[in-house]
Amino acid sequence: MKMFKRTIVLLAVMSVMCGYSAKSYAAGTAVVDLDKIRENYIVSQELSADLRVKETELQKFVQNAQKQIQEAKTPLEKKNLEEKLGEQFNIKRNAYAKDQSQKWGVIEDTVVKSIKEISASKKFDLILNKQVVIDGGSDITDEVIAKLNTQAKASSKK
Repeated sequence: MKMFKRTIVLLAVMSVMCGYSAKSYAAGTAVVDLDKIRENYIVSQELSADLRVKETELQKFVQNAQKQIQEAKTPLEKKNLEEKLGEQFNIKRNAYAKDQSQKWGVIEDTVVKSIKEISASKKFDLILNKQVVIDGGSDITDEVIAKLNTQAKASSKK
């Protein structure tokens, strides 16, 4: 009789375990390549282009500042120019960094929202960054890029 009860308990435990494991694999896992999204998302490309333009502007400012400092006639004038231009450079650089940080934050939020929407529509349980997955998972990267670019184009037409 004890053996029968143990067998029943063991079968009950095994069926519960199988039920949980079957549920965990029901919808599956998806992967996304965040680098590919960054490289192919229109808004991200525009922000990267803006980054290059701003970096060029800052480099030109530094070159002009160096030229002005070299042309200073006295050590006092040189020191005052260094302080003034250094301050101006820091203001420009900090404003630019803050602007870029804010814009990248918006892009990141938009990307995560799109990933979650696609994940929910396809009923995935788990989404992982493709760079940390060796094998497996359904790759939804191209769907995310298509969704983001469609939304970006629709926003730009408004």
